Amino acid sequence: MLFCSAVEVAVLSESHDLCINGDCFEMLQSTEAVLQVIPYVKVFSRVAPEQKELVLTTFKSVGRVTLMCGDGTNDVGALKQAHVGVALLNAEPVQKVDSKSKAENKSGKLKNKKPANEASSQVTPVANSSGKASSSLSLTAAERQREKLQKMLDEMNDESDGRSAPIVKLGDASMASPFTAKHASVTPTLDIIRQGRSTLVTTLQMFKILGLNCLATAYVLSVMYLDGVKLGDVQATISGVFTAAFFLFISNARPLQTLSAERPQPNIFCAYVLLSILGQFAMHIFFLITAVNEASKHMPEECIEPDSDFHPNLVNTVSYMVNMMIQVATFAVNYMGHPFNQSISENKPFKYALYGAVAFFTVITSDMFRGLNDYMKLEPLPEGMRGKLMLWAILMFCGCYGWERLLRWVFPGKIPAWEKRQKQAVASLEKKHH
Repeated sequence: MLFCSAVEVAVLSESHDLCINGDCFEMLQSTEAVLQVIPYVKVFSRVAPEQKELVLTTFKSVGRVTLMCGDGTNDVGALKQAHVGVALLNAEPVQKVDSKSKAENKSGKLKNKKPANEASSQVTPVANSSGKASSSLSLTAAERQREKLQKMLDEMNDESDGRSAPIVKLGDASMASPFTAKHASVTPTLDIIRQGRSTLVTTLQMFKILGLNCLATAYVLSVMYLDGVKLGDVQATISGVFTAAFFLFISNARPLQTLSAERPQPNIFCAYVLLSILGQFAMHIFFLITAVNEASKHMPEECIEPDSDFHPNLVNTVSYMVNMMIQVATFAVNYMGHPFNQSISENKPFKYALYGAVAFFTVITSDMFRGLNDYMKLEPLPEGMRGKLMLWAILMFCGCYGWERLLRWVFPGKIPAWEKRQKQAVASLEKKHH
């Protein structure tokens, strides 16, 4: 019998796909080499139920993320151990009863019939020419009842729209798994991966957008509030409407059908998210402070009390415009589309909302409709400041977009490293034996 060390197994797995069966598994268990070999194996065949469960626990002990598909009670242990369990309903379609046999039943010519499926009971009526009429009538009624039940089963099995509840039989593994596939196929695992990745990247972008909006709002409501900067009721209402529309339509993105080789970030608390928020927030604050300082140069010398009522002035107008430009840029820059979700151009409701917001703020910044600005209590901008605001907004957007793309390139999603954790598990096991 040939034995290999853990290092040799690791080297061999780099050039070959390792496969073992139940007998090899028993040998590994007898030599206590499960932790050294199992994490490198890709194909397991003819393994016992307890060996399936041991495979899952071994993968989990070294930090691997596991998904298990099973269709029977012998898979319950492994399904419970997996991070994601998918039960496959191994039901065969019910055979339909032809019209000829139905006609024979109605005419009283009863013959032996094969069972429609495993769940239906075998009924073998015997027609005797010398039998009594009451016996023939009772058998015919039983046959009609059986045909009625069989027709109901046919209709339930013919439904393929995916909305009807699957039929769970004794022996199904659905009692031990959070997901249940209606048919005996592993294709639903692709849907789980697609939806899981989409949910993860959507959660990441939502946290980033909320973090940036909260930081900008906190600065406006704390530091700038002491200088008398406030928002009018109409201004706050329009700002809230755009924010609600962005959050509503950004969740409309659907996952792509093709699985990408790239992986999303595994969690929220990582260097990519932290650096992205800090870098964009620095650009937002610099844009906001620069624009407000420029507007302050055109303001008369006056002391505005923080608790005084709102009255329109140039600083309020500029801070509102800049704050809304920052909000639009935050949603556009941090939207995560390909290779996991639909892009902005494919998510049309969100695209139209962005276009509408950009057009709206271009109109109020350029003072194209003075009546609209008066209704929103926005002061006219000095000559030359409009061009500066638009230029600074474009530079801010380009800077945030470039910073975000750079971080996505520097910090790509990777498979969690498990080799180090496997070595630690092997070392701790050896220490226990010694």
